[in-house]
Amino acid sequence: MIDSFSPVNPALIDTCEPGIGPHDGYPVEMQAQDTIDVLKEACGDAATDFPQSLWIEPANWADAARDNDKYHTWPINYVDRFTNQTPTHECTCHALRALAEGCRNKQRGIIFPEGPKKDFRYPQSSKGSTWLSPNSIYGEANPGQRGGAGCQQVLEIACRRGFLPEKIQPAEYGLKHQLQGTTGKGGLNQSTGPWVRLAGFPPGWEETAKWFKPLEVVITDTWEQVVSLILHGYLVEVGRSGHAIPYAHWNVAESVMGYVDSYDVVRYDSKRTVQGCSNGAFAIITMTTPDNWLNPAGTLAL
Repeated sequence: MIDSFSPVNPALIDTCEPGIGPHDGYPVEMQAQDTIDVLKEACGDAATDFPQSLWIEPANWADAARDNDKYHTWPINYVDRFTNQTPTHECTCHALRALAEGCRNKQRGIIFPEGPKKDFRYPQSSKGSTWLSPNSIYGEANPGQRGGAGCQQVLEIACRRGFLPEKIQPAEYGLKHQLQGTTGKGGLNQSTGPWVRLAGFPPGWEETAKWFKPLEVVITDTWEQVVSLILHGYLVEVGRSGHAIPYAHWNVAESVMGYVDSYDVVRYDSKRTVQGCSNGAFAIITMTTPDNWLNPAGTLAL
């Protein structure tokens, strides 16, 4: 269970997977492009300014955190799995898939009290979430396998045409088009395979991807807005320190932000780090939804 008032292992605060640095996966020149104006342009009609209805006064953060602990409504409670990108440069896409899957689970009302699991065996029924493929975004974002992609770049792709589901799904979903999740490390909780360029996607893939599009994206300009979104149950993506991550839990005791790192672990950013990258962070507030969750690529909801 998530406890926002317990100490955090200091070894997990402001640290990165060994080998991740300012030129690995998310270079500083990409981070410099994550401005509010650029992100709004990338989102197109999906772009939304931070709404006052989601604002929570800092004096009320602790009370909101207690409610999230009690009802399991942190963003991390809407994510059932870790993914592992080792040793690829797909971090922006792994972070974005966490935002998208978490948003869909929140819309559907699926809660995972213990949060994401490592090597989680997908349930053989449609009671779980639909897993989305980071590779289905990265294959268009980068003409080569190495070098990474910008947060604004992958967000634009997702808003324009959507994700493909990855290959590990309940058979009863009947998904017509799927793609391996990553070229990185395998495991029970993700499919893996060779990197695929956009030209190599399965014919007619757009027919399925349109069901997995962000429809509303909030872009932040202060760290208080980031915390407010987290307290409302929305994951927030940022790029910083050579790595892109999805914030998913605010720890009140330590004033640190937990994130579901794409290396099978929860790590934390200090308040200073969160403050330094909040101008140009974003959350997916709504995704395309079907009229029947048991047919996730069926008929669009009206």
